[in-house]
Amino acid sequence: MPPNIPLISIIITCFNYELYIRECIKSAMQQDYPNLEIIVVDDGSSDRSWDIIQEYRDHVTCVRQKNRGALRSSLTGFSLSNGDFVHFLDADDLLEFGALQQVAPYLQPDVSKVQFMLSPIDKEGKVIGDPFPKLAHSKESGPLIHSINQRGYYNTPPTSGNIYRRDIYENLGDLSYERAIDGVPYLLAPFVGKVVSLDLPLGKYRIHNANLSSFSTLTSERLNGYMDRFLARLRHLSQLIDERGLKGKIRLRQDYAYVREMMILSTVASGKRPSFPLLTSYVSAVRREHGSILRTCISLVFALGLFVLPDVGRRQLASFRLDPSRLWRLRSRLKNAVSVGT
Repeated sequence: MPPNIPLISIIITCFNYELYIRECIKSAMQQDYPNLEIIVVDDGSSDRSWDIIQEYRDHVTCVRQKNRGALRSSLTGFSLSNGDFVHFLDADDLLEFGALQQVAPYLQPDVSKVQFMLSPIDKEGKVIGDPFPKLAHSKESGPLIHSINQRGYYNTPPTSGNIYRRDIYENLGDLSYERAIDGVPYLLAPFVGKVVSLDLPLGKYRIHNANLSSFSTLTSERLNGYMDRFLARLRHLSQLIDERGLKGKIRLRQDYAYVREMMILSTVASGKRPSFPLLTSYVSAVRREHGSILRTCISLVFALGLFVLPDVGRRQLASFRLDPSRLWRLRSRLKNAVSVGT
């Protein structure tokens, strides 16, 4: 073992993913990184997931618990880990071969998080879109803190595209409002170290029926939940900054563009037409937070569509906005049409 190579803990959480868990575990085991531990937590699966996980018990730590949800199973895995850095890998996602070698040079004590892009794939593993989110190579946290203050978030990938320094997950306090493992941690990371963004697709994010349903189910309860967690994370972040005596403050608001958008979509989900003042406040918030004419124009067209379309049209437009796979598939079809035409 070369000296000073930090230990990385890959924590895989699984619930009824017998179709994908084997490939996920293999993608972790095949990493050519010299100091790695893999922990797989089965969250009370009722299919063959646990049987498959146990096939790898000589190489990974296997744990089974009663079904308690994604957050609790992730915390179970974290409690069993020893890594200097931790990577929460969803059981239906994958790491590209050599991903950790690409990340390794950035795993320094002053780095709180490394984030990288993910390639969207379908249930068979076929790439269905461009890598996302679009990240520029960076080692700076200042712009991310500015984005949090401006918009309430910064550009970051889903769970499987992040590797965190261990202390980010220690002493977080009450997470009862949360469903995911990296809600407030991703916001906290820029305040306690450098966040390294890599403009490389080092993982694969799978789109299939199970997670598609969460995108396409348009209910006021779900959308209000998104909004409530968004605001709860920011309040929690403010509390952690004060408790830890960290530099920097955040200005909590109620008029974030994201909050306005969720209010609009919740109205649509309830079968009502969003009010014109709500729509205009949303467009104004987008303009204030992003300062982009193009983005403001897109939000304006989106708002007008939700205002003038009938109920069926409003629901379809809202579902399209919530389901990123639709955009990926549309882009794929357009690329295929262009390639055939040329």
